[in-house]
Formats: sequence, structure tokens, C-alpha cells
Amino acid sequence: MSLIQSLSYTTLPPDYIRLLRINTDELDANVGFLEIVSLDKAPPFYALSHCWGTQAQDTTIQIGEQTICLTPGLVAGIQALQKLAGDESSFKPPLRHVWIDSICVNQQSIADRSSQVALMRKIYSTSLTTLIWLGPGRAWFTPASKLIDQIYHVFLSDYPTAKIEGDIPARTYSDSLHSLIGLPPWDAECWNHLRHMMDLEWFSRIWVVQEVVLSPQDPIIICGQDLYPWRKLQWASSWLRRTGYMRLPQIPETLLNVSNMGNLRYCRSKWPLEALMSFTMTKFHATDQRDKIFGLLGIAAECADPAKTPEALRPDYSTDLAQTYLKIARSLLMNGSSLAILTRAHGAAGCLMRKQRVHNFEDLPSWTPDWSDFRVFNKSIRTSLARAHYSDPDAPPRLGFAKSYAASAGLCRKLYESDDIATLRVGAVKLATVSHLYCFDENEPSKDEFKHVIDAKLRAAWNLGLSTLKIADLTTWVANFIKATTAERYDLMKRSLEQTIKDGMSYLVKELEDEESGLDFPAGTIERPRAMDELRALSVGGDSGEYITLAYTFCFSRSFVVTSTGNIGLGPSDTKIGDYAVVILGSDVPYVLRDNGPSWSFVGELYLEGYMNGQVAMAMEQRLIKEEVMDIR
Repeated sequence: MSLIQSLSYTTLPPDYIRLLRINTDELDANVGFLEIVSLDKAPPFYALSHCWGTQAQDTTIQIGEQTICLTPGLVAGIQALQKLAGDESSFKPPLRHVWIDSICVNQQSIADRSSQVALMRKIYSTSLTTLIWLGPGRAWFTPASKLIDQIYHVFLSDYPTAKIEGDIPARTYSDSLHSLIGLPPWDAECWNHLRHMMDLEWFSRIWVVQEVVLSPQDPIIICGQDLYPWRKLQWASSWLRRTGYMRLPQIPETLLNVSNMGNLRYCRSKWPLEALMSFTMTKFHATDQRDKIFGLLGIAAECADPAKTPEALRPDYSTDLAQTYLKIARSLLMNGSSLAILTRAHGAAGCLMRKQRVHNFEDLPSWTPDWSDFRVFNKSIRTSLARAHYSDPDAPPRLGFAKSYAASAGLCRKLYESDDIATLRVGAVKLATVSHLYCFDENEPSKDEFKHVIDAKLRAAWNLGLSTLKIADLTTWVANFIKATTAERYDLMKRSLEQTIKDGMSYLVKELEDEESGLDFPAGTIERPRAMDELRALSVGGDSGEYITLAYTFCFSRSFVVTSTGNIGLGPSDTKIGDYAVVILGSDVPYVLRDNGPSWSFVGELYLEGYMNGQVAMAMEQRLIKEEVMDIR
């Protein structure tokens, strides 16, 4: 037997992989041998999903004639598989071969990594099933799994025919219903055990997404020698999400990740890459930030047929991160029909989006989507105006905007070639400049802190916006203020625009009736008693709580802006006076751009009342505004 060393690898022919053949003799120090096989003729094998983590590779294990060092967690996992392989009843068919990325791929070879990552879809979909290794046995696993069992049985008794998460009706959480259905009280220790389980790094690792989604059979969770079916955890997570539990502090946020993987797993259509990246970027993490993309290629619609996969979407570890992101962003923009990927652009220097990242890649242009890890979790990140649409089982998933957004209606998208890959050359229309603004979170509060100051923030925005009010136009202006402060995203609350206006009116009437609220009443309009009567009439049937929830969601990490044309809206918190409100032709929303001399910096997406529904095309027809070619860097 040799001294501690790296495994010896030979170059693989196309469509070949390595498998670990497990030695079922637990008394033998050798856990198995690597075999090279054609993927099309491979013996039945399982695929392991595990978390690489930050552990040092300082634990030895013997594979064949070589002794190598791996992380303690992976060594424990291989030894657990060896023990399970010796029990014929553990798996059917028996566990004999397993594919493990950190062993079966030569991690020191860029060429081997790139070629094997390109085969990930086929590897996981060809395997018998995915085995999820959570680590050695833990005291919390049994009580946590029993709690999951309880939640799963509540789901199953209520919705035995559910096929997708959307089959569970959405509702708000109720303490009384929680007690009625028999789930443990919140002070029961099992909830803490569930949190311990969900705090494991595995649940936020980007690679696990495709490893779960591609599994032909229901994945199997392994913790120590305990086996647990993935479907129970997934449906329990979906039930918690649809019944309002996910908003509670007692529920781990990572259960959303499980729910999201379930949505991907049961979706009838393949997701486009831009939707996958938007869906996962704030919730899942990677050590190598290129893997935020490469880890999803195996389930992306564009890569379903390897022969037709665009060259830009082939994994290439010889290309650095900035070039990888740039190449993929340009490919998606030029070959797609939407500009929605700009929703998570890198942004101007010093912006909050950059500050919230683990890494600040200075060489990324401002317009390029930054798919890298956030150092804060989902609830502390600004809610995008674009999102992944997937709830309709008969419609293909897409990344896009709400139907109420149509800033470029009637106008064709115009993207131009540029000699500089870092420059995005577009046809665009300048609408106005930002003349006044109020930053809702200049001190960068957390979302929970922001919730407690939202009333004061809305008052300040109201008082700033009053300068745009025209005489005898109060009710229209108030409706516009409500639309602006909610970004007109009433669809998220399952409400109509008319109902959302009533909700906002209900809130604002209460504020105006409170003489100590600090909410100014517009001077120079109709007399106050009559105006209040009109607003009260428009608020009948409104729910102020629904409005404040929506306003809190979209005002967080944004600025209330007033433009030189008197329009009001919501822009990024980094917006500055003098920035331009611009519609890039083909975009569904305006954007904030900053003039940097010969080129422009991309600040972020903008909701601008009065320019969201085709008004740009009408203004161009009337020659009030004109198209320009703009270079964004």
C-alpha cells in the first residue's frame, strides 16, 4: 500500500465515467475500487449528494491500493455506504456501485471537471436514485424526522391527490388551526431539532438542486445508518409554505429551498437557465461562484440536448468568473426575448447589491447579472420586480415581470453588437431625470427592523411626493401613490388593482385622520372635509394590513423617487439625484442609469408611475421623446 497521496486518474473517453465499486467487507480497510465505465452501459449505480463544506481534507481512507485524504464528513459517508451495502435489505437493487463527485471526478484537472460537469444531467438521471448524505448520526435526527412525519400526515390527510405544490390551497397561518390539527406546540423541543437539521449546509448548496431534481426515483436521505424518504420532507415543506407557516420565525428559511426543489422536480416543463438562476441565486451557495451557473446546467432547458447546447452554456473551468458571467449573460440576452435577467445586475460601484455579496467582483460591468453568493439570507435582500413564473402547470416556466408591466408595449427590442464584450449597447429612451428622492433605508436596516419603521417612512415619501400633486386631482394622486409604493404588485397578494387601491386608501385615511401622524394634507386642493369624504368612500372594503404588507415588501431597500416630469415611483436605494429614468426598448420596466461620460452605469430597475403601460410608444409617436443608442458598462 502506498503512502498518502492523490488518486491516480486516467483521461476518460467521451461519455465515460468513474464509479466506486463498494467493498462490502467492513473488516477490510479498503472501501472499494474505482472502475471506468461507459455511461450508456454502466452497471446499476446510485449517485451520492453530499456537502463539500469547509472541512479540511485530513481524514484518510483506502481506495484500491491508495490511501487518500478526504473530509471527515465524506469519509464517514463512504463508510456508512459500505455498511449499508453489506445489508442486502437496505437497497433494492443492492448498493454495489456509487458515483461520488469528489472521488469520481479528477478535481485537479480542469478538463476532467469541465467534461464531467457537462455529463451531470445524464449521470444523475441514469442512476438508480440519489442518496443524500447529511452526516453521521445525530441526536436531533429522530425527533426531527418524527415531526416531519406529523406534518406530512396532516398534508396527506387533507390533500391525498396533490401532484404539485399548487394543489395545496394558499392560506394564512392560524394559531387556533395549528392547535386543532394536532401539531406540537411551539415550545416543544422537536421544532429546535428540525432547525438543527435544516441548518446543515447541504440544504443551501447549489449542486444539490439538480442532484435532487434529476433523481429517477424518490431520493433517500441518509443520516448515520438512518434512512428517510425525501418526498415526506418535500411535501411537509410545501404544506408549511402554502399554509402560511414559512412567515413564522420558528420555521427555518431553508425549508423554502426544499419546497423550491420540489417545485422543480415535479414541474412538467424544463426551466430556462435564467429562471433557474433567479429562482436559486439568493437561497443557494457555492464555493466556486461559477458553480452558481454550472450547477444548474444539468436541468436547464437550453442544455437538454447536448448537441444543441450553445457554446456559451458549456461548463468551462478555464474561464474566470467575470468572463463566465459576461459570456453567459450576453448569450441569454442575445438569444432570449426578455431583459428580465437585468433584475439582479451587478450595479454601480458602491451600491448595496455589491455590499451584500460575499465577493465584490470589481471587473464585472454594472449591467452584468451578479449570480454570486449573498452574505445575507433571502429575507434581507430587496425583492426583485422580476421573478420566476411557474405556478401555471400548463405554461412553460419563465423569468419575467408581472402582466401589469408593459413599459415597452408596441416597441421592438434593440440590442446592438459591440466590439467590447463588457459593453451592452442598447436602443433606449430617456424619460426624465430624478429630481427628488427619499431613501427608505439609508441606514441599511434589516427587513425586520424596517417593518417597525415603515409607517414613518411612508409618511416621509408622501410628504415628498405632494409636490407633484395638481389642483383638484387628489384621488388620482393618492391612487398613484398607492401604486408606486406597492410597485403595483397586487398579484402577489392574490388581489386586484381595484382592491389594492381600497387597501391603500384605508391605510392613508387612518393616517390623515390622525393629527399626530405627521402626514401633510395637500394645500391648494379641494377643502379638507370634502376631500376626506371622497377618500373614505374609496376606502370602503379596504384592508390596510394588506397594503402595508405589500408596501413593506417593495419599499425595502428602495428609494421613493420624483422625476423632473413629476412622476413618482420606486428605484434602487442607491439612486442619486440627477440619475436618468430610461426605458431600454423591449424591457417591461424602466431602469435607472447614471451618466458616466462616454458610457452609462446601470443602477437598477425602476417602477415609474405613468410609464408602465405603453405610454413610451405613444410619446415616441408624438415625437415627445426619441430613441438613442446607449452604451452601458
